[in-house]
Amino acid sequence: MNAVVLLGPPGSGKSTVSEVLGNKGYQHVSTGDMLRDQIRLKTQLGIKAGKLIDHGRFVSDEVAVGMIQELLEGSDASAKFLFDGFPRTLSQVDSLNTMAKLFELQLDKVILLECPDEVIIDRLSGRRSCDTCGTVYHIKYNPTARDGVCDIDGGNLVHRTDDTEYTIKKRLKVYSKRTAPLINYYKAKKLIHTIDATMSIDNVRDAALEQLN
Repeated sequence: MNAVVLLGPPGSGKSTVSEVLGNKGYQHVSTGDMLRDQIRLKTQLGIKAGKLIDHGRFVSDEVAVGMIQELLEGSDASAKFLFDGFPRTLSQVDSLNTMAKLFELQLDKVILLECPDEVIIDRLSGRRSCDTCGTVYHIKYNPTARDGVCDIDGGNLVHRTDDTEYTIKKRLKVYSKRTAPLINYYKAKKLIHTIDATMSIDNVRDAALEQLN
């Protein structure tokens, strides 16, 4: 098994890079998406996680590690993963290293998306998504033809509770404290490859493709 880790603050464009790598055979593994599925299904884990996410906090390392381990246990040796949102902490790095040995998983590189806080806040606070098909828009950069209505299926656009400016700033503060230290760790391992996430989507896509060559 092989893996690429995707690092970057919320709103830095990880979904764009995930799409590129997905087209190259990598399975996108987003702990955030996993948790949102649990929230949507209103499982016990989902209810607990939803309260934390709404306040800009991360779920426990134990929950995140457990989800990843379950995934690896059910995968074959040819699998290629793009880890998005994992690891988030140095403790989770240790857990990933342990699982890598256990499941013979090779970490090929770590793609870092760099983006200033003010750009992140502008991007996320204006983000809206369709409540039926999930298509994402932006009130300034990618508005719908009709205000509040999805162009694709006419669904209602919603503003995620964790996309308010107050919550975004809290998320960025948590990222700086808990996740940013991973950058130095992986730099020391010579695994970091940096992309300027303030570029256009097309340029970010091109930069991500270059990382695969």
